[in-house]
Amino acid sequence: MEGERRLSADHPALDATFDGAAWVGTDGWEVIDAALTRFVHETSIDLSGYSRDQLTFFTQAIGLQDPGIYVYQPAGDSTYNAIQVLDIVTSVPLDPNAVANLAAQGVGPGMIGSPLNFETLLFGMYRFFTANTNIPYPNYQQLERSQRFDSGEATASDRLYCYRIVSLFSSGSSDPATFVKIPAARQLIGGSFTAEAELVYMQRLKRSYELQQ
Repeated sequence: MEGERRLSADHPALDATFDGAAWVGTDGWEVIDAALTRFVHETSIDLSGYSRDQLTFFTQAIGLQDPGIYVYQPAGDSTYNAIQVLDIVTSVPLDPNAVANLAAQGVGPGMIGSPLNFETLLFGMYRFFTANTNIPYPNYQQLERSQRFDSGEATASDRLYCYRIVSLFSSGSSDPATFVKIPAARQLIGGSFTAEAELVYMQRLKRSYELQQ
């Protein structure tokens, strides 16, 4: 089973509307903080077959595909609006709301002040969108900042945890006119599965176990 592989995680589009009491149309997504308007979609990549063969995955290339546009209609009394998007693939599970909280405070995953360890982040991308009223498309959100925060470290984990975390920012409270649309996405990780020396592999397993605790 050694050799090059391309791992992928698919996330559905988010097309949600606030009906005055709750968000509807969140198919596949979970509202993780209604007060702060945050959504998450999570999935995983099963690597147990490779771990049974004592193979280590070495990351060589990563990418994100999300063809489409980002649209956000905030409450009518809002004076600003924006979308924060975090794409993460990690070898340990995480708390999406805690990660979004820290990111909003300028503490990225794996940075000082974050509970996540940098080496567990195989893929990570932060993006910030905000309204551009000069573009004549209703509620269009333009990308203003994009930054990677992944380590690309090798892993012997038997599962990868894949997240898309979307946070909405506005100065008003949600009303029945509020909606958000973001495109479906695919997270890609290219690399190779390789057998390491037994002692090296055992040390890697030990480190993986410690990080998961």
